[in-house]
Amino acid sequence: MKIHTAASSGATLIQNEFIDQYMPHANGEFVKVYLYLLRCAGSGRDLSLSSIADAFDHTEKDIQRALIYWEKLQLLRLGYDRQGNLSEISLQMPGGKASETSLPARPASVKEENDAPTPARIAELSQEKEIRQLFFIAEQYLQRPLSSSEQSDFIYYYDSLKFSSDLIEYLLEYCISKGSSSRHYMRKVALSWAEAGISTVLQAKEETNLYNKNYFTILNAFGIKGRSPASFEQEMMSHWLDDLGFSVEIVLEACRRTVRQTHEPNFQYANKILEDWRQKKVSSLGDIKALDLKRRAQQQSSKAAPKREPVRSASSNRFHNFSQRDYDYGQLEKQLLNQ
Repeated sequence: MKIHTAASSGATLIQNEFIDQYMPHANGEFVKVYLYLLRCAGSGRDLSLSSIADAFDHTEKDIQRALIYWEKLQLLRLGYDRQGNLSEISLQMPGGKASETSLPARPASVKEENDAPTPARIAELSQEKEIRQLFFIAEQYLQRPLSSSEQSDFIYYYDSLKFSSDLIEYLLEYCISKGSSSRHYMRKVALSWAEAGISTVLQAKEETNLYNKNYFTILNAFGIKGRSPASFEQEMMSHWLDDLGFSVEIVLEACRRTVRQTHEPNFQYANKILEDWRQKKVSSLGDIKALDLKRRAQQQSSKAAPKREPVRSASSNRFHNFSQRDYDYGQLEKQLLNQ
């Protein structure tokens, strides 16, 4: 099959490396957002999260997930203003070549081990009044003295992730309200906020309220009411929404099918459904409907196929229990006439 196109001056160029290396493994909605950004970059159009979301009938959170996904793959860079709001998007060329647009570095360099504060830096910042106050507040929340590792973590949030002391205090408050004060959990939450570009307490509250709403919506689809999600359930739902990049509507459909099939809120079963949909490039409820129609067509085709009658053995037929004879009916007629 050959594909032809008419030459056009109003074209958006896409590198082959993007099509070959990046597109096959990406969520379909993320690909749409990237292509839309390429189109808008060529026209010099002003954008905002809300305008991109409106173009695809998505939420701003859905667009943020797409942007963060492509930033992780170094196909774009995000710039933020002093309030932590997204202000610029710089598209990168596949292979690491930067575009001509220069941007201020993102305020948080996330999940890089070399961002950990050095002992000298820890000693230096520990003398600052704001940091000493932060340590005091943390000890009041935890009701015990901070370990050296915990002090290092708080300085990492402050110095490397560029969190304000108010935001770190809210981080403590939020994690403890979720029933966990462990370093691992707190660091995981802090990194997720940094990845989402959160730099103020208000943004963090909006983020946590959104996730709480989504989590409780999913629990409700499972028939679970009157309690908060367990840590394992939170991890699973975070995997579906963040790692797999599914919308809440698609996750809810997987939950409904799980309950219909297993008659219980089985997170593992729902995860298998969603992982299968991810492999099949599902990005909308319409894609799921198309898969259902295809499966039904295959089932109907299988039922309509003619069935072959089983071959019956001679021993099963009582008329085959005697010896067969061959007669020459012409010879028999002559014999009868000569009589």
